[in-house]
Amino acid sequence: MDTMRGKAILKESCMNYTEFGKLVGVKPITVRLAFSQKRLSKKMVSTLESMESEIIRKEEDEEITELIASVSEVPVLDDVRTAKVYLLPKNPYLRFIEFSDGTHGRMRAKPGRFALGSVVKVKRESGDMYGLEGNYDRKGRLI
Repeated sequence: MDTMRGKAILKESCMNYTEFGKLVGVKPITVRLAFSQKRLSKKMVSTLESMESEIIRKEEDEEITELIASVSEVPVLDDVRTAKVYLLPKNPYLRFIEFSDGTHGRMRAKPGRFALGSVVKVKRESGDMYGLEGNYDRKGRLI
């Protein structure tokens, strides 16, 4: 391993020669001399390589965490979402709704309102039950 790469690893780890010397088990002056003369011991090289692999692993973990966070955006309970009525069950007071992301839910409505295909704005109440948000006319259209 060359000293430039070793210095870069130490810099990424936010570690100076004194801390690295304690980690390896030698005096800080020994570490300074080893880097200046480009003569790193086997123990120093193995420690630097393990530090480098930890840095790479942490970067990969951060990337994976960012990907998971971007993919799994959980809707908050207070969010007002737009849904479409896709089923009218036997119970005249219920409507089954589908959201744009493919999830489903139920909402309470007066009989005769919100026919199939109606677009509604709803807010989650409990479980898969949603309540209406906004003003609607007699036909179930958003005003």
